[in-house]
Amino acid sequence: MSGAPTLVGPRVVLRAPRESDVDVRRTHGHVADIQRGYGRVVVDGPMSAQEARAWYDRLLTRPEETVWVVEVDRRPVGITFLHELDVDDRRARFAIGMFDPAVIGSGLGRETTMLVLDHAFDTLDLHRVDLLVLDVNVRALASYESCGFVLEGRLRESCLMDGRWYDDLVMSVLAHEHRARREGSTA
Repeated sequence: MSGAPTLVGPRVVLRAPRESDVDVRRTHGHVADIQRGYGRVVVDGPMSAQEARAWYDRLLTRPEETVWVVEVDRRPVGITFLHELDVDDRRARFAIGMFDPAVIGSGLGRETTMLVLDHAFDTLDLHRVDLLVLDVNVRALASYESCGFVLEGRLRESCLMDGRWYDDLVMSVLAHEHRARREGSTA
């Protein structure tokens, strides 16, 4: 894929997906705790070659200018993207998913989120970025709040997992809020 801009932070590099990511993704397999945060019930275990290939192929169906592999020390550890991009209303939806359990809780998700928000507001000239997050994903909620996302609403009982209903929360950040927060943090 050519055209996805590379975004570089202090610890992470966000780059376009590569064929070699398939094998790396497969080595991390399924991690139930991570998958539950997305509303999926998966037992810890290996990922088949077919599953890893399907994961990569799904990445390729996204607009190339808005999908990135999260890389740390030249090693893929997750993905992030902007989707549902609406250029007329200057908005998009954000998503992130780390698949390497070793990086969970390290602050790399926050750094990745801030890089994508900088790109969304400064380069793509978006006005709004929103996201959906399960109400039980406490770790993600705290990270998003620390990046300036504000709770807007609740999609009641929108996710059925393990026979129980969970709510999705809608959160957003606006361009002027992000810029004020960024300028305040560097002042």
